[in-house]
Amino acid sequence: MARTSIHLHRLLRNASIICVGVLRSLTHTQQSKKASPMSENLPNKAVFQSYIWTCAKYDFSPYEKRIIYRLIEFAQRWLEGIKIKDHMHKIEPSDCGVNITMPVASILRDEDDHNYAKAKAAFTSLSKKGAEYEDDKIWFYTAIIEHPKIEKGTGIATFHVYDPIWRAALDFTKGFKKYELITAMKFKSVYAMRFYELMSGQTQPLFVSLEGSDGLRERFCLQGKYERVNDFKRYVIDAAKKELDESSPYSFVAKEEKEGK
Repeated sequence: MARTSIHLHRLLRNASIICVGVLRSLTHTQQSKKASPMSENLPNKAVFQSYIWTCAKYDFSPYEKRIIYRLIEFAQRWLEGIKIKDHMHKIEPSDCGVNITMPVASILRDEDDHNYAKAKAAFTSLSKKGAEYEDDKIWFYTAIIEHPKIEKGTGIATFHVYDPIWRAALDFTKGFKKYELITAMKFKSVYAMRFYELMSGQTQPLFVSLEGSDGLRERFCLQGKYERVNDFKRYVIDAAKKELDESSPYSFVAKEEKEGK
């Protein structure tokens, strides 16, 4: 099977994103855009995301991803020593992690959620997923969140985060990505979210393989799907580009290249 790899970088204007592949590759060009009126009217604060999360391999729904975004936001406020004073947002240490309290509305896209159906599905699904770690000395697996609860009268959600997940949100030893939270939260596609994270703040070329253990296919958990490069480009890369065109201050284009070109 032909192998594809992607070389990404971000500049202020007309940045070339050159893909260097073993057999064939994709070339991306980043395009600057003006911020949308929505972004001008909302406080679009920057968050710092550990590269552990940026490069992690997972298959989340957009609503699960927004729970993670809020978790990362809470972790940053915790790290900065910012006290959350209102009853709708809380970080409470436990014996084995932290308990998070936040409004259900904070994971929605200005949409109605009748009887909290979307929120309940997202919290339930995410609570069934976990994180695995292994090195020369240890192996462990832990749930990402547990015991999610929604108070229907107030629209407040609470859930528990185990210590390894919380520490991963605070671990910047592998590097970090800085991005605008409101921009990230309003994407509909998980692929748009992940490409936005990868390119945000990028000033040097970033090489990301399509195939292999650290490639985009495994990061996005798309093994066995979109095996043809054209299909991967259509359903993943082009889908992400469409949303970045509409909602992000920058976007990109892509084309396929043969090896040696």
